[in-house]
Amino acid sequence: MRAFADPTEILLRTKVVERFLSYVRLDTQSDEASATCPSTAKQLELGRQLAAELTSLGLSGVGEASPSMDANGYVLAELSGNAPGRIGLCAHIDTAPQFTGTGVSPRVHERYGGGPIEVGEGIVIDPTETAELAECVGDAIITTDGRTLLGADDKSGIAAIMGALEILVAEPSLRRPTVRVCFNPDEEIGRGANRFPLERFDCPVAFTADGGFTGEINLETFSADKAVITLTGVSVHPGTAKGKMVNALTYAGKLLASLPMAESPECTEGRDGFFHPVNISGDAAACRIQLILRDFDTAVLKERGRRLEALCAALRAEEPRLGVRLEVTEQYRNMHDVLSGHPETAALLERAVRAAGIAPNLKPIRGGTDGSRLTAMGMPTPNLFAGGVNFHGPAEWISTRVLAQSTCAILNLVQLYGERG
Repeated sequence: MRAFADPTEILLRTKVVERFLSYVRLDTQSDEASATCPSTAKQLELGRQLAAELTSLGLSGVGEASPSMDANGYVLAELSGNAPGRIGLCAHIDTAPQFTGTGVSPRVHERYGGGPIEVGEGIVIDPTETAELAECVGDAIITTDGRTLLGADDKSGIAAIMGALEILVAEPSLRRPTVRVCFNPDEEIGRGANRFPLERFDCPVAFTADGGFTGEINLETFSADKAVITLTGVSVHPGTAKGKMVNALTYAGKLLASLPMAESPECTEGRDGFFHPVNISGDAAACRIQLILRDFDTAVLKERGRRLEALCAALRAEEPRLGVRLEVTEQYRNMHDVLSGHPETAALLERAVRAAGIAPNLKPIRGGTDGSRLTAMGMPTPNLFAGGVNFHGPAEWISTRVLAQSTCAILNLVQLYGERG
């Protein structure tokens, strides 16, 4: 194997930074309120661009003559191998709905000298608060202008994969299996795997490039459920309401106040799970509370659902006229439940990162990836770093060196699978 460990080589030989800057300028935010796939038509613009770029690199399609985007916004391509087997590389096209992605204007801070970076609009990235920045002195740092998110989640993953493909095309002698690529929509709203063309993709193993800072490897995610509580009260004119009105909002407040603060996102870290109310809507007559439930242990997650039902039962007992309905639905499960049965996958991923001259940082994700569901669907899909920091907001940034390190790790991973056959 030819180990790729020099990010400068990647930056000089590929268009990885140019591609990244091009991708982030396109607004690709997904929309949870939409029922379509992709959830927003604007994701298709980047999908078309990617299909064209893959075609220009000389890749073929998967079951088709050339790289293509299907009707659901999934872009598929294939680089034929010179060794047996297949490996998948995946990244998502959409950016998070939590903060605007319209009019992204990336700023490149060449040769970062240390200290705080004033991004714009009062946004400051300070290494005393973001320790990763202190490791990037001398690097080119890409930030927003303070008005938008950046979109490194996950356009850095797309760029890193494209950079690896550039090298693989330029050096056909590098030992590799057939490499299949899928760039998919709607990961940020939990639907990236919903219409993933799994049978057509047909890879025994795949990797998402959707992680954080250098060396990060994710083999564990939260197990996740969504809970919706609907409260139905008794609506009466407030002037004659004594003894008659049942205010749904009042009881919504009681329920929210009864959630344990120590088990909220703002009070937990590491392997701690949480209850997290994300939305409340309605009025005194009826209202709806949406929560997400998270835990690394699926059995503990299910217990969270039972605890939530106990809180609902307490409200029913307190006010029998109040309608209380709880619905808990599965979102995704900890990928470790399956990946623990595939130790060779984790071992090869760690070897690829070490070969890039980086210490692997095995880190459980306090969230999920498309790989969570793809793994549960039968395709083991751990996650690799792509370099971004401070996702989903105006303080998001990435080092071009770390972006190139992701490409190095991907190239090493492909070669290891080529040797393994």
